Amino acid sequence: MRLTQSKNLRKRLFAVAFVVVALNAISVTFIGCSSEKASKNSEQSLSDSPNQARVLVAAAQEHPDWYLTETCRECHEAEYNDWLGSHHHLAHRRLDPEKDLEAFSQGEVEDQAGRIYQLSGPDPEFSIEEVGSGLPSEVDSVIGETPIRQYLVSFPDGRYQIQGLTWDPHKKQWFNVFGDEDRNQGDWGHWSQQGMNWNSNCAWCHMTDFEKNYDLRTDSYDSQWKIEGISCVQCHSGMQEHVAAARSGDYVPTATEPNIELAMDNCASCHARREELTANGFKAGEAFHDHFRLVLPDLPNAYFVDGKANEENYVYGSLKMSRMGHKGVSCLDCHNPHSHETILPVEDNSLCMRCHATGLNEATIVDPVTHSQHPLESAGNQCVSCHMPTRLYMQRDARRDHGFTIPDPQLTIDYGVPNACQACHGDKPVEWSRDAVESWFPNSERRQELRDRARILDAYYNGDSVSWKEVHGLLQKEENVYWRSAYLRILGAMAPGTPESLDAALNSMKSKSPVERESALRILSNRGDRLADLQRALYDSSRLVRNQAADTLSMMYNPSQSAFQEWLEYAEANADRPAGALRRAELAVQQGDVALAKQMAEKAASFDRNNAHLLYDIAIMLARVGDIDGALRKISNAKLIDSSLGILWFGEGLLYAEKGDTQRSIEAMEVAVERDASQDRWWYNLGVAYMQTGQTAKAKEALQKALSLNPEQAQYQQALSGLE
Repeated sequence: MRLTQSKNLRKRLFAVAFVVVALNAISVTFIGCSSEKASKNSEQSLSDSPNQARVLVAAAQEHPDWYLTETCRECHEAEYNDWLGSHHHLAHRRLDPEKDLEAFSQGEVEDQAGRIYQLSGPDPEFSIEEVGSGLPSEVDSVIGETPIRQYLVSFPDGRYQIQGLTWDPHKKQWFNVFGDEDRNQGDWGHWSQQGMNWNSNCAWCHMTDFEKNYDLRTDSYDSQWKIEGISCVQCHSGMQEHVAAARSGDYVPTATEPNIELAMDNCASCHARREELTANGFKAGEAFHDHFRLVLPDLPNAYFVDGKANEENYVYGSLKMSRMGHKGVSCLDCHNPHSHETILPVEDNSLCMRCHATGLNEATIVDPVTHSQHPLESAGNQCVSCHMPTRLYMQRDARRDHGFTIPDPQLTIDYGVPNACQACHGDKPVEWSRDAVESWFPNSERRQELRDRARILDAYYNGDSVSWKEVHGLLQKEENVYWRSAYLRILGAMAPGTPESLDAALNSMKSKSPVERESALRILSNRGDRLADLQRALYDSSRLVRNQAADTLSMMYNPSQSAFQEWLEYAEANADRPAGALRRAELAVQQGDVALAKQMAEKAASFDRNNAHLLYDIAIMLARVGDIDGALRKISNAKLIDSSLGILWFGEGLLYAEKGDTQRSIEAMEVAVERDASQDRWWYNLGVAYMQTGQTAKAKEALQKALSLNPEQAQYQQALSGLE
């Protein structure tokens, strides 16, 4: 099966271009629609009226090439040439018999984990055969150009998978992006499984006007797009009218300044780690938070405790959490929107000194030599060496951190955080670097603030049940809405029932930032006494907030209410992921469609066969539709994967209690508290089970343990008092 463009484009010459922001030479508004489909979310969509819709249809008919890069080149030669050869130009391409021949002439290769592959092509076709796997091998196309190239393998049902074996064009070597990890075919992250599915995970940011078109009932894709790679119309709106006006001579440049925040939202749609709220619905000129939920440091392991990116977060979140991002520094302050290169060199600090030598954007004025304590023209004198250190992703892709953090070797000592000093001075002990930094910047209040934040985040990541109090303290002092949002999410997870968290949530619900309002709503969502607040949030101006409210109130699903209609789109758009499939199953439960609920639950399990936590969640859902035996089977399967998880034994105990088998319920819960003795609710349930069987002494001991873990829970004290 071959990767194909939308039907009317199959024979068109491959041509792509990329334009991020309207420059004076183009002067095209960002608000509108950038494809033949009208934008649903933009208030100023070009199709808001029948007359405007007719104009678009007429323009498309008269100028059917309106979206092609060669069309843009007619007027914008300089921008086209900047784009030519850029990463976005080469984001996705056909296999080239000349360019790719060297890679596929390697014959048999072995990856870091000892897997053997047989490479061949181009006659009769390019292929990567994983010897002995029985998996498809025909290579269709390639994403990326440098520093690595990843290849798509065609699978049944419209699927395309990203082969883990990857080509390094600089070293002229094959390697596996997973290193020596022994990933099994049932694992979510195996290259043949859904975690490496191109349609769901890669395509939208490598194609123009991509539509995934996943059919949850047949578990298949009918993906469509306009152009391979990222082109002008992906990031510019109103191109149909623009081309028609330019060719007719009626075009009049607008005097309106480009909206940089909306331009940033364009960049963020791909250069952010985020969850999609719509079915590939984002169009140029629309708000990021109407289509995506941004990952922040409340998610353990996403970021290091000093704010540097740990996992693959794609820079936008880092920038917005930084002091520079908070002051309004944007992608376009540093990058050419067409070539994507920096507008000034970083090697001699020209780019950074554009602000830090002039005070532009309220930047602190610094002298590089004095500030860095390193000689001119040395690596240590480069601003980016210290404040934008590189981290390696996919084994060979070094990316600079965009959090503009302050190097602090003490955090390496305390928490294992990488620090920029050791990148150059790896032959020295970390203490040597720490002493140097502290001698250069003694008694730094800012450094102490960041150390305090790191300590608090580390406590949270390690499950300290009282760390929420200090997180609340951080929130009280924080101005950056993205850090505020992270703290609110932590409070929502750890202590939603406290007066401090409630006050914080109600205050932040007044914020102008949708991400802060949505994060505050998570606190209210985890309480049982704020139904009116949640119902009001269904009418919030931001889809992000409405989505959170509808997700919380899904038990009250109302198909006639717009927020729930949006939530249904969200559930179905993500139904090709484990959590998304399970969410769609939950909705099917609400709709009374038990058959679909079970089908989607099984689909969720098939996406990640070796995930014990997922099987637990599926078991709970099955129990909700009355299939207790089915739920117990899922728990048993989960224990075969990881019997050390106390939650599995606790869930099993609840299920046996539901069946009326109190003895087996007690046996399972006893194992649960052995596996994890820190769960107050487990001890409480075990205590109640003991009470039901007349084991008063054991009941008292279990309830006392529950109360000691959570003294503020009145229910535990009441149960204990009933025994005395």
